[in-house]
Amino acid sequence: MTEQDKKILDKSDKLHEESLVVDLHNHPTLKASLFSRNLKERNKKWLSTLFREKFWPLTTRSNFPSVKQGGVNVLLSTVYAPELQWADHIKLIKWMLWLYSGVREKYFDPPYFDITTVMMDEIERQVEEQEGFQFAKRVDEIDEIINEGNICLLHSIEGAHSLQGEVSGKLMRQEEGSPAEVEGEIMGNLEKLYERGVVYLTLAHFYPNQVVSPVFPYPDYGLKHTGREIIKEWDMTEGLTPIGERVVEKMIELGMMIDVCHCTLPARKRIYEIAEASGVDSCVFSTHTGAFEVNRDLYNLQDWEIKWIADHGGVVGIIFMNYWISPVNTGMGLKYIEETLKHIIKVSNVNVPAIGTDFDGFTDPPDELIDTGELPHITRYLLSCGYDETIVRNFLGLNAFSMIKRGWKR
Repeated sequence: MTEQDKKILDKSDKLHEESLVVDLHNHPTLKASLFSRNLKERNKKWLSTLFREKFWPLTTRSNFPSVKQGGVNVLLSTVYAPELQWADHIKLIKWMLWLYSGVREKYFDPPYFDITTVMMDEIERQVEEQEGFQFAKRVDEIDEIINEGNICLLHSIEGAHSLQGEVSGKLMRQEEGSPAEVEGEIMGNLEKLYERGVVYLTLAHFYPNQVVSPVFPYPDYGLKHTGREIIKEWDMTEGLTPIGERVVEKMIELGMMIDVCHCTLPARKRIYEIAEASGVDSCVFSTHTGAFEVNRDLYNLQDWEIKWIADHGGVVGIIFMNYWISPVNTGMGLKYIEETLKHIIKVSNVNVPAIGTDFDGFTDPPDELIDTGELPHITRYLLSCGYDETIVRNFLGLNAFSMIKRGWKR
C-alpha cells in the first residue's frame, strides 16, 4: 500500500465513522425467523468464505456484530411474511417446509397479518436482549437513542399482503368476506401496524395482493429454482386496486410512509397522483431499487419518477444487489452502485440518493460488499472516485434520516 493509498483509507474510515449511516431496507428478521438464527452470532467463517462470491440463501448478511461493524446508526428492520406462492414456486422452500413442519406451521400456514406480528415480536425480543440496540416506536425517540450511543432500529413492512387476515385470505378472489369486510380488515390492520411504530409499508412484493400488483420479481438465478414458465403469471399492466387507492390515502392521513418498490409502473404512477393531490410531501419514496437508465428493468425507477420523488421530498434507496443495478452479468457490482448514485444525482440532486441494501432479502450483493459489516467499503470507493465528502455523507445517511424525520408522523 502506497502512502497515498493509506491516506485515502484513513480519511475514508474517519469519514465513515463520523457519518450518520442509515440503511432503509434490511431483513435481519427474515432468516432469524425462518432458520432460527440468533442475531448475536456471526456467520461461521468457513461458510462465509465458501459462498462469498455466490448466492447462498443460508448466509446471514445482517446480524448484530456486522451492523455494529458497518457503522450503522439507523436500521430499518423490514419484516416480510412469506407469501404462499413463494413456497409453491421455490423448490428450496418446498424442501425446507417438508423437512421442517414447524416452520410451515408458524410462518406459512397462519394469516399473513398474524405471521407479520409474530416476526415483529421475535426481532423485538432479540433486540431487547442485545446491549447497544433499541427500537424507536416514535419519531422523537430516534435522536434520543442515537445520542445515547445506541443503534436505532425502526420497523418496516414489505408487502401489503401483511395487512390481510382471516377475512381477506391469502389468494386473490379467495376472500372469506364481502368487499366491505375485506377493506375493513385491511384498514384496521394498517392502523394497528402504524400504532406499533411501523415507519413505512412497501405496498408490493412478489405476488398480487389486495392492494397492488407487482413487477416480475425473480432474477435469472432465481428462475433456476422455479422454471421459466412462471413468468406468464405476472401482468405488469395492472396497478392499484380500489382498496389499494384507499390504503394509500389512509397512509398519507396517518403519516405512515409509502414505499413504491416492487410496484408496477401503473401502480407507481397512481401513487404519485394520489400523493400529489394530497399536498403532503415526504410521504412517498423508494427504499431499495436501481435506475432504469442504468439497468433497463421495470423494477427500476425511470428518470421522471426520480425527479418526482426529489421534488416531493423523498429519497431513492439504492439496492445492493447485482441483478437490479448491473446491466451486465457480473459479481463485481460496486461500480454500478456508484453509477446509479451518479445518475440519480444527475437527474435530481444530492439530497435524493440513499442506501437500501436489502441484505438478507435472499439477494446476491456485490462481491466487494457482501454484508452490513462491509459498508465502509462504499465510503472508500466513493472517495477514491473523487466524490465530495458532503455527497458521501448525504448518501450514507443524512438524506434518508432527514426524510424520515419529515415524513414519519408518529
